Amino acid sequence: MVRIPTGLPKLDITIGGYLGGMLYFVYGEEKSGKTSLVLLAAVNAIKLGGKVVWIDCGQRLHAKRLSQVLSTNKADASKFIITPTKSFDEQEAVIISLLEGTSSGTRLIVLDDYTYLHRIAMKGELKEDAPIFKRLAFQTASLKEVAATNDIPIIAVGQVHEVPGFGTKPVASRIVGYWSDAVFRLENAPAGFRVLILEKGGRYLEQRFRITDAGVEAVS
Repeated sequence: MVRIPTGLPKLDITIGGYLGGMLYFVYGEEKSGKTSLVLLAAVNAIKLGGKVVWIDCGQRLHAKRLSQVLSTNKADASKFIITPTKSFDEQEAVIISLLEGTSSGTRLIVLDDYTYLHRIAMKGELKEDAPIFKRLAFQTASLKEVAATNDIPIIAVGQVHEVPGFGTKPVASRIVGYWSDAVFRLENAPAGFRVLILEKGGRYLEQRFRITDAGVEAVS
């Protein structure tokens, strides 16, 4: 079984790391450490001898930060494959291509800002947006199928939005959360720390961490 360390020991003990065949959903507010957490997973996948397919749905992966994490961990940058998508249609086409087969040696697939293009495509009218939600459900179910068929973990990174009276909620949480085997919520904390909360996929867990040049590091 493919097993990729998360970089947070308590989380690894609780869920066993990122496991082959599983779909993970990581969401949180801006600068809560989502990308750094998942970049460390990518580095760990490369160190295990595999390739990483990073689908950049929001086109917000900073080259400087990527280079920093890869070089600090002495990971082979040639095994980090970036696929940008500029529209919801392009995102769907990429996911369908994954259904048709992944490249040899792929150990991890990441969809960064997975719900960004879905939200951009929405019109704000229920009847007009219903097909968009159905397509997102199809895409998410397809990702689950890709993970299971290829025995690799897939991580979808999502955004949050304000819900009056309820604070922040992940975009399309019911759809993505339903198909995901594990859900992590990331929050900013005082003194520059962040907190990961395991919402689905194991016993309740809160893990403080900080962002580092290598990705993230657990704080007791």
